[in-house]
Amino acid sequence: MHFPHRLIPLLAAGLTLLAAAAASAEERFALVFGDNVGWANDQPLRHAETDAEHVRSVLIELGGFAPDRVVLLRAPLTGDVRAQLRRLSETLRGLKSESLVLVYYSGHADQRHLHLRGEPMTHDEFHELVRDLPATVRVGILDACKSGSILASKGARPVTPFEVKVVDDLKVSGVAFLTSSGADELSQETRALAGSVFTHHLVSGMRGAADADLDGQVTLSEAYGYAHARTTADTAPTPVPQRPAFRFELKGQGEVVLTRVVQAAASLVLPRADGDRYVVMDPQEWQLVAEGRANPQRETVIGLPTGTYRVKRVLPDHMEVAEVGLQPGMRLPVGALAFAPVPLSNGLLKGRPEDTDLAGMREFQRQQAFKMLASGEAGSALTIFSNLLASQPDDWASVRGKARALVRLAEAYEQVGDHVHERESLRGALVTDPTLSEDPDFRAWYRRLDELDRGALREQEIRRSVERELKQNPRLKRHFGLGVDTFTPRGFFSLVATGIVADMVMPHLAVDFVGPGLDLGVRVVPMGWNFSPFVGVGAHLTGATLGWMEPNRSVLTGSTNGVQSYQLTYQDIFGKSVHFDLGVQYFAQWGFATELGLGLTLYRDSKADSLGLMILPLLNVGFFF
Repeated sequence: MHFPHRLIPLLAAGLTLLAAAAASAEERFALVFGDNVGWANDQPLRHAETDAEHVRSVLIELGGFAPDRVVLLRAPLTGDVRAQLRRLSETLRGLKSESLVLVYYSGHADQRHLHLRGEPMTHDEFHELVRDLPATVRVGILDACKSGSILASKGARPVTPFEVKVVDDLKVSGVAFLTSSGADELSQETRALAGSVFTHHLVSGMRGAADADLDGQVTLSEAYGYAHARTTADTAPTPVPQRPAFRFELKGQGEVVLTRVVQAAASLVLPRADGDRYVVMDPQEWQLVAEGRANPQRETVIGLPTGTYRVKRVLPDHMEVAEVGLQPGMRLPVGALAFAPVPLSNGLLKGRPEDTDLAGMREFQRQQAFKMLASGEAGSALTIFSNLLASQPDDWASVRGKARALVRLAEAYEQVGDHVHERESLRGALVTDPTLSEDPDFRAWYRRLDELDRGALREQEIRRSVERELKQNPRLKRHFGLGVDTFTPRGFFSLVATGIVADMVMPHLAVDFVGPGLDLGVRVVPMGWNFSPFVGVGAHLTGATLGWMEPNRSVLTGSTNGVQSYQLTYQDIFGKSVHFDLGVQYFAQWGFATELGLGLTLYRDSKADSLGLMILPLLNVGFFF
C-alpha cells in the first residue's frame, strides 16, 4: 500500500501515539514531597519544595499521571507521609490492572533518617514502605543528604548521606531506587539553577533532553542516565563532586516509560549542533523550567506547557536571550527565534521576581529569609518570617523558619550568658512549631530548655520568698516616727524624730534636752523582719558648741587604769562628738519600735589634749506612723 509523502509524518505520529497509549495502559500514581527546613541544626534549603513541585508538574504534563493521582506534600509530617503511603497501598490493592507508583523526596537527610517534621523516619522504613506497595513497578527517587557542606549544598558538614538497600527477594515484579548522590557524597543545590542540580537535570531529561533514541518518550534508564551525566559534569569542579547512584530490580522485558514528549502541549526543538546549552525560564527569569544541550547527531525536543518563556543560549563568552510564546500544538525550532546578546555576568536568573504575583513575592521573601538564616542573620530572618505569618498564619514554611530563627537566637544568647532571653527564644520556638519536640536535633535544646525552666522556677521561688518576706516587713507602710532615748550617745535624755527611706535606711534628728544639743545620724536596718540588727553613725553638738548658750558643766567622774581619777563635764563628752552604734531593733506591725545596743562615742578630751572613747548603752522606744 502506498501513502502520499505528506501523510508519512502524520502516520508516524499516529503510530507513536498508539504505542504510547498501549504502553500507558497501567494505572499511574505518585507521591511527591519536599522539605526546605529539615531539623533544628540543618542549614535551610531554598528549593527542595519547589523541586517537588517541578517533578509533580512534569509527571502530570508528560507522564500520564492524572492530577488527582499525584499527591504533593510541602514540609509534611512523617505521619502525613506514612498515611499517604497506606492510603495509596489500599487503592492499589483494589486495582485489577498493572500499576506504576513513583515516590519522590527532596530535602535533608543523614545516614539514617529523612529530616521531616514529627517522629523520625529511617531510610529502612522509607525503603520498605515503597518496596511493599502492591504495584507492578515502584520507583523511589531521593534527592537528599546530610546538611552542612559548602557551596549551598544540602547540609552543613560532609558526612555519609545514606545508602538505599534493596533486597533481592522481591514479591512484586519490580522496584527501582534513584539517589542524587553516592553513599559518601553530598547533594547540591545552586542559586544559578534555583534548585537541586540532580532534580533540575532529572526534570529536564523527563521533558525530552534525555530522549536519546528520539522515540518521543523518556524511559527510567534514559532519565537516570541523563541526570547522572549532567550532575556529574556540573559538580565535578566543586569541592563536593556528586555522582548519582541507582539500584534497579526490574523483571521482565521492555522499559519503564516515565514521560512521553509527544504528549506535550507545545515543544521547543534544539538544532543539531555541537553542545550549545539552551536554558528555558519563566518570563520574570526567576525559575528555570528546563534545559537541554544541542547534539550534533540529532535534534533535541523539549516538551513544555503553553505560555510565555525566555530562552537563553549559553555560549563560551556571552549569552543570547529570546522571548517566545508557545501556543497549543506548536513545535518551534529555537533557530527561528530572534536572540539578542547579553553579558555572561548577567547570570541565568535575576533572582528577584519584580513582576510576579503576590504568591511569587511571598516565596521570594521566604527564600531570602532562609538565606539570611543560613548566613547567621537570625534576627533579620525572624522579622521577615513574622511579617509573612502576620498576613498568612497557615504558611508552614514560614512557621518552621521562624522557629529555626528563634533556635539560632537562643544559641547566640547562650554564648553571651543571657539565659533569660535564651529561655524565651527556645520557648517561643516550641510555641511557634510544636513539632520541634519530636526533632532529634532539638533534643539537646529541649533538655536545655528544661534546665532553664527549672532554674527559672528556682529563681521565681526565691523571688516569691523575698517578696513574701518584704510583705511582712513592718517598715513598708511606715514613713515617720517619734521616740525617746535615755543615757545614749545621742544624749542622756533625747526626743528623736526618725524617717524611713527604702524600707531600711532610717535617718534621725535628736534633740538632747540635757545638753542641750542636737544629734544628726542614720541607722541602716538590713533585714525586712520584725527583729533586725542595725548599724548607725551620728554626730552630736551641744548648744554651747554652736554658741547658743552657756555650756553644761555637770561633772562625770572617771578613772584611768583604775588608779588616777579625773572629772569630765557633760560639755567635754557631748559638746562635739561622733558615735558609732550597733544593736537590735524590734519593729511591730502596728508601729511600735524599740532599740537595744551599744554606742561607741569618740570625743575630744581638752584636759588631756587627746581623743577620748566612751561606750554607752543604747535604749530607745518610739512609735511610727
